[in-house]
This record gives sequence, C-alpha cells and structure tokens, in this order.
Amino acid sequence: MLLAAPLATAQAQDRPRLEPTRDVAVSYRLVGQGGQGQISLSWRAAGRQARLDNPDGSFLVADLAAGSGFMAHDQHRELMPLGAPPTDAGIPGLIPPGGRFTRGGTETVAGQECVVWRIELSDGGRGRACITTDGVVLRSLGNAQGQPEQGLEASSVTYAAQAPARFNRPAGYREVAPPPAGQQR
Repeated sequence: MLLAAPLATAQAQDRPRLEPTRDVAVSYRLVGQGGQGQISLSWRAAGRQARLDNPDGSFLVADLAAGSGFMAHDQHRELMPLGAPPTDAGIPGLIPPGGRFTRGGTETVAGQECVVWRIELSDGGRGRACITTDGVVLRSLGNAQGQPEQGLEASSVTYAAQAPARFNRPAGYREVAPPPAGQQR
C-alpha cells in the first residue's frame, strides 16, 4: 500500500509542462493541409499571458491567470471577447485539452531539445508533440476523425522579455459577439 502512493503520484505527474517557465517568442510554420504561413507565439511568464499572431492579421490573447482572453483583427479593427480556456490545456491552440500523454524519446527542433509526447484525445483523435522541459511547445501535430495530420512546428525560438503592452486589449476596436457555436466568422 505504501508503495502504491508514490507510483500513482509519479504516473499522474508524467505529463509535459504546458506553459513556459520564462518569457519566450516562438515562430511556427504550419504543417499539413495547406500548411502555408506562419504563426507567432509570445509568452509572458509573469502574467501567464499568451499572444498568438496569425497570418491573416488577427491575433489571440489568452490571459491564463485571469481566465479570459480575446481575439482581435487589425484590418477590421474588431475585438471578440473569449471565454476562459480549459485549465489543463496550457496555451490555447497548441495542444488540445484533455489528452492522455505518453512520454517518448527526445528530438531537436529549432535548435532546442524537446521530449516527444504521444497524445490520445477522448474524441479518438491522436497527436504528438515535442515540448521542452521548460514548457515550450516546439511541435504539435495531430489528426481527428480520420483527417490528415496537421499542426505546427517551431522555426525559431527566442528567450527574451516580452513587452506587457502587447497583451493588452487594443484601444478603439469595435467589440463583436462570438459567432454561434459551430459557425466560423
């Protein structure tokens, strides 16, 4: 009985850290179906804030500490408030929430060593990710319901302080409501 508790604790902890422990900026190339374009991630560790910049000029800011976020589009000068991201998923858009992780070997992506993790989702989807020991997702690939594999892979990683102002709501943007569930804007 005494041996079972440490084993259960070790198994529960055998999952990757999904938030970086320090400020970082990562550029990703899209992989898979029409995988053209780049997205950029800026992470501010002190505020637990993430900013994802998309190829279309939109960006998402998730404030994990506050449990809130927004999506903004510079060209349209619109801002859409978002609900709280799942607490077990880390940065939205990088790793799907609720997965079961299995540790693999190590690889090097964008000059950084990372641990390969297989991910099984409750909806039957599968994926794999390569994540540094300090929580930076360098690769995230997966497929759902028989679809071809797609995701992202880091092309550059820069550990440096991130300006807090980049995570603020932009002034003068018109607030819009999120589309009904199942519809895209």
